[in-house]
Amino acid sequence: MWALKPLILCLGFGALGACTTTNKHTSPPTDAPIAAPEPVGPSEPAPVIPPVDVDPAPVPILAPEPDPIPLPVPTTPEVPPAEIQPPSTAPLSYGFSKLSFWQGADTLAALTAFRRTCAAWAKKPEGDWLNPRLPRYGQYKDWRDVCAKAPNETADKHMAALYFQKNFEPVQLGGKGLLTAYYSPQIDVRRRADDEFYEPILALPDTAEVQNLPRKDINVHTSKVLAYGRPIDVFFLQIQGSGQIKFSDGTIYRAAYDGHNSKEYKSIGSVLIARGHMTKDTASKQAIEDWMQAVGREKTRALINENPRYVFFKTEYVVEGEGPKGAAGLALTSMGSLAIDPQYHPYGALIWLEGKFPARAGDYIGEDGGRLVVTQDTGGAIKGSLRGDVFFGIGDEAGARAGVMKHQATWTVFLPKALAFAGALVS
Repeated sequence: MWALKPLILCLGFGALGACTTTNKHTSPPTDAPIAAPEPVGPSEPAPVIPPVDVDPAPVPILAPEPDPIPLPVPTTPEVPPAEIQPPSTAPLSYGFSKLSFWQGADTLAALTAFRRTCAAWAKKPEGDWLNPRLPRYGQYKDWRDVCAKAPNETADKHMAALYFQKNFEPVQLGGKGLLTAYYSPQIDVRRRADDEFYEPILALPDTAEVQNLPRKDINVHTSKVLAYGRPIDVFFLQIQGSGQIKFSDGTIYRAAYDGHNSKEYKSIGSVLIARGHMTKDTASKQAIEDWMQAVGREKTRALINENPRYVFFKTEYVVEGEGPKGAAGLALTSMGSLAIDPQYHPYGALIWLEGKFPARAGDYIGEDGGRLVVTQDTGGAIKGSLRGDVFFGIGDEAGARAGVMKHQATWTVFLPKALAFAGALVS
């Protein structure tokens, strides 16, 4: 994942992974409206595109939407190895009645995310464990029945809640953990560089030698250009690891994470704070952007180069209603997907979170509530059994709320009833 916190992400965050294939298309070297190219079949060879210099129009590299490809799980042993145990786990004594905010909760987003998980799990051998190191979450066969009973996309809020109540049992994890949020930005871009849009968004280089150069040595002569954006927007796109790019003719593609240069991340916000240009209280995306506009292109470039890490992208078609792909290889669902530490929870688990959630931009205090989410992503800053990052969606509004999400939350796992009461969850 990883899924924009104006302050938090200025001070450090990671990047979303992606599991897609790439096929290339050409487009005319203009900024005029163009027809969306047809996807190339996976078996067709990709046409060769010459390297792009600064002036010619960069060419989007489009990948067709593949079937979901969850990350591989190690071969299932005869006897599961010792697992990493989360805090104490036992079925709640009174089930859903103990969930403070369950009544009236909107679980439609979680249902959408869970259906995507079930579609991926349907291709798995029944006897395999969701994760051999976490046998308490059972095998795929333990989830077959609840997946088969999942309502389709016509379900309403009431039907979704009733489905979860009938088929799952809440299981306590105990304690509280830090809950933050991330989002997928949409940024304006151009096909040609100009005085405002001059920071390139680059494709993965052809060789590992070029890919692993430090940021200051990576440019339009070392990699193919996908688009040009404002420096601050491109930088934060790299922090998030995925987003959408919108050309002036209205064409929108997803900029999907495609690798990085293996260098350590360094926060440019912390650099500006250390130099006295801003404080921890005033540091934000907007503050950094204002500083860049005030000092000009040369000093902006020098500041950005303080961060050695460089993230590369590929462009994909945007499917309405779908977010970027998380580490599980599935499209993320707004307010229905969660990034977790996969050492403690398998991808696809249902987690009920109770804590404070921002109702609007600038709501640092938040409002008490509950949210059902599905574990479908991870991130470099997400470590521990009770540490999570909720995917808030796409665009500025989602980013404004994600940026103020930083609260403690209690965790409860939803397991199929038979699995929950089979004794597999008792420490």
